Amino acid sequence: MFALLFLQRDCVGCGFCCAKAQCPPGREAYGDRRRCPGLFWDETRYRCRLVMTDAQVAAVLQVGEGCCRPLNRWRRNVRERVKPL
Repeated sequence: MFALLFLQRDCVGCGFCCAKAQCPPGREAYGDRRRCPGLFWDETRYRCRLVMTDAQVAAVLQVGEGCCRPLNRWRRNVRERVKPL
């Protein structure tokens, strides 16, 4: 457990998590999709429409608690990687 806490990093908005798997609130809001329609690029980072409009979703997804994939390569070069829907 200590190792996981040590590796945790702040979210940089790389979009990796949302591009790879749709979260339960996203499935509830949009249906089961290959990529969540709530994910969007804002010219500097990826953001989630659900998190921006619903504080309860942010709490469920633990937004602000840190990146759950601190070693993924997308963190090093935050840029638009997926085509808009």
